[in-house]
Amino acid sequence: MTDPPSDSERELLTTLELREEVLKIEKRRELIGQVEVRRERRVRSETVTVELVTEVLILSVKAGSGAVMIDGTALPAGTVHEVELYREEATPGKQVVVTQDVDILKERLVETTSQVVELAYEELVVNEIPTNRSTE
Repeated sequence: MTDPPSDSERELLTTLELREEVLKIEKRRELIGQVEVRRERRVRSETVTVELVTEVLILSVKAGSGAVMIDGTALPAGTVHEVELYREEATPGKQVVVTQDVDILKERLVETTSQVVELAYEELVVNEIPTNRSTE
């Protein structure tokens, strides 16, 4: 067995770079759909039935009783006089109330996918080439 040559006997001829392919993943976002969300005001007509009350004081003058005076005027016997005490009137009003809550969500789903990709790489191959030596 021979001793390895010392550093002083070695000479660098060249350097070879061995390369390989590495995987590079590029993702592209594709717009598939869009939505527009808004509130729109609609109007409907409704018929509302309301009971309104009027209260009336009824004065009935009976024969043989004392005199009844209204606004300085005497009412004759057998007369009925009505005095309106109050009357209800309906005034429609509006009030905005929440009738429904609608949640608007956006969900992001992550899907894992696998694909087989062939990657090339380089190896150093050394082949000895026999030489013809003449033996003399």
